[in-house]
Order: sequence, then structure tokens, then C-alpha cells
Amino acid sequence: MSLFSSGFNFNIDILPTLPLKVSFWGVIALFLFAFFPSYIAYAKQSIQRKRIYIFSLIDFIVFYFCIFVKIEDFYFDRADITIFAKLLYVLLVLGSIIDAEDKQANFYRKKSFFKKFIQHPLESFFAHVLFFVFKILPPSFSSWLGGRIARFLSFFQIKYNKLIDANLKIAFPKKSMEEKRKIKASMWDMMGRYVSEPEHFDTIFRNYKKYLTFENDGVLDELKGKPFVAFIAHYGSVGLVSIPFALHKVPCSIIYKYPSNNLTNKLVIKSFGNGIGDLKFIPDTSNGTKDAMKVLASGGAIMAVPDQKFQTGVATKFFGKAVKSPIGVAKLAGHFNCPILPVQLIREKGIHHKIVFGEPFMPFKSKNKEDDAIKTTQKINDIIESWIKQNPSQWFWVHDRWNIKNLLKKEKK
Repeated sequence: MSLFSSGFNFNIDILPTLPLKVSFWGVIALFLFAFFPSYIAYAKQSIQRKRIYIFSLIDFIVFYFCIFVKIEDFYFDRADITIFAKLLYVLLVLGSIIDAEDKQANFYRKKSFFKKFIQHPLESFFAHVLFFVFKILPPSFSSWLGGRIARFLSFFQIKYNKLIDANLKIAFPKKSMEEKRKIKASMWDMMGRYVSEPEHFDTIFRNYKKYLTFENDGVLDELKGKPFVAFIAHYGSVGLVSIPFALHKVPCSIIYKYPSNNLTNKLVIKSFGNGIGDLKFIPDTSNGTKDAMKVLASGGAIMAVPDQKFQTGVATKFFGKAVKSPIGVAKLAGHFNCPILPVQLIREKGIHHKIVFGEPFMPFKSKNKEDDAIKTTQKINDIIESWIKQNPSQWFWVHDRWNIKNLLKKEKK
């Protein structure tokens, strides 16, 4: 019995299912709706011409079998799930064409066939579906539900749970196992809320007095029209920091880590507040530094998130242990001799946040620019460390900040 027809006597196929034999006009239609869009998508991603034809032909064939061939032709019983399979593929193709316009998608050509055509499209599709589900729910309930889902899924995240345990052991060696367990559980809840809240940033912006409180935000008026570099940490719903900048009409460009799956880039920048105020985004690619310097040279503001693991950073300390830290914030501020503004997000209750603007400070200045940049970076680390100590459950402990494997090897020696 049909999935839809049981109890409702309702069964409709959204997309046409035709025999294997295709007419001349059918081939033309398939060319226009499958091969041609694929060709445009891949051409924009700087893929070699021969590979463009091969990939587009594969899309053509897969599209044909998804849309025009019945499952019963493969000796299976017809099922309503075929409707979803067809829609899924159409949405994936459309999504890849739209996102292919992103200039940063050029690196896409380096990915394996599996990632390009299976893993990344599927990840993107389900991520968009998840964001849509959260969008149709009320903000507070969406935040609560995201937290609950993340807490449930955390039981299956064995790899990440081990990493979190190792990180907490480094940062808080004197805390009891029960205290660390509570921190870990609350962190998973916070991460779920982090995923479920971006779709409601517009609502929060319109009703910011209901959801947000600000501390020392007047500093934005003092810095307006001048170059400065702000920094935040992966703490709370980071995208909410865009709201006070918008309220004070301070244009800002955020340096962010470009996702390995380019099809999810739009979701990533949405989580940083895309669409609120005069906000622009600079991927941390080879051209990122040049773009950031142009913004500062024109008297604009730059925001960075320098709390993640960084393979090629400078040697610094974090919670008393050696780590590699990104030096970009310090170098930019040093080059333009402009202030650095710490911005802390604190989740108070549920979806409600307090955004605290620290006192701006100037980068270290001496004859040794490299040493100055390292000292400034260390000061940034110290500030972020103080934030984490205040609310340890709100930081993203899933980052391998201390490069655990190398750290353990050194300690054994």
C-alpha cells in the first residue's frame, strides 16, 4: 500500500515518470534542464573543459534516471519515496548552480568525485532542510529544540567527546569529573542553539530589546569612521554581534573560515549575521589579508574570530600550554596603528544574550614588529581565556586548540 494512500486514498507523483525511450524533444528538454545548467555551474568553478563535459554528461544521465525512469523498471515495487528522491536531486542541482557563483568555489575543482557529487550536495541539502525547519518555529522554541537535539546527538559523537574531555583536562585540571561532565553537556546544548538560532536573527534584530542587552556599546560611536579591528570568540551565537554594529550604523567586514563544503557557505555566513546592517564577509583565503587591508585603509572596521586551532600561527600560550595562534589581527592593527576592540557574547538564558564591549587597546609598538605582533596576539589569547573561565560551557570545546596528539607526545618525552 502506498505511503500516502493509506488512510487518505491520496497519491500524486510531483514529477513526470516516462518510459526509458526518449523522443527528440525529450533529449532537447533534458539538455536544457540538466546538461546546460551543469555546464554553467562547473564552468564558473574553473574546471577544465574536458572535465566539464564529463561531469555534465554524468549529471545528464543521473538526472534522466531520477526523473524519467520508474523504480519498477529496475524490478522494484513502486514506492512514494521516489517522489522525494526526484525532488532531492532537482534541489541539489539547483543549489549547486546557485552557490557556484561564489568566487571562492574555485577550490571545489580539487575535491574528489565522491565529495563533489555525493557527500557535499547531500550535506548541503540536509543542512538547508534543517535550517528551514528551525525557521518555521518560534525563536525561543527553535533555540530550545536545537539544544535538545544536540544533547541527544552528542551521545553518538565519540570522537568529539574524547577531544572535549582532553581539552577540559588541559584547561581545568583541578575541576572534578562531574563539573567537566556538566560543562560538556551544556556546551552541546549551546552548540545546538548556535545552529538553530541564525534563521531568527532578523526577528531578534527587530526586537533586540527583548532578546539582547548591551554593555559599553557606546564605544562603537567613538570608533565610528575610524579603522579598528574587533575580535570575538566561538562563544554563544556569534552572529548576534552584528546587531549592535547595525544599530550604531558601523559598517563591518568579518574575516571567517571558508567551509570545506562550498555549498554550505551561505549558511555559514548566515550564522555570522549576514543580512543585518552593513555587514560584509572576507574568507580567510590568500586574498583575505589584502581585502582586510583595503577595508581598514578606507576607515572601516574588521572583525575576526582568532580562537581556533591554527597550523601556521605563531607560538603563544593558552591556558598555560603552548599553542599556535593566528597573527592576522595583531598584524593588521599594527600596520594601521589602530585600536583592537574585544567583544564578548554571553548567553544568559535560552536565546537571550548579553554583548559586552571591552576597552579598546592599542597593539604593542616597538622596533621589532614581529615581536610586537606576538605580544599582541598573546594579549588577545589572554582575554579570550578570561572569557572562557567566566562561562566555560559556552565555548566550542570541539576545536583541537592544543593539537592534543602532539601535546601528549611531548609530555611523554
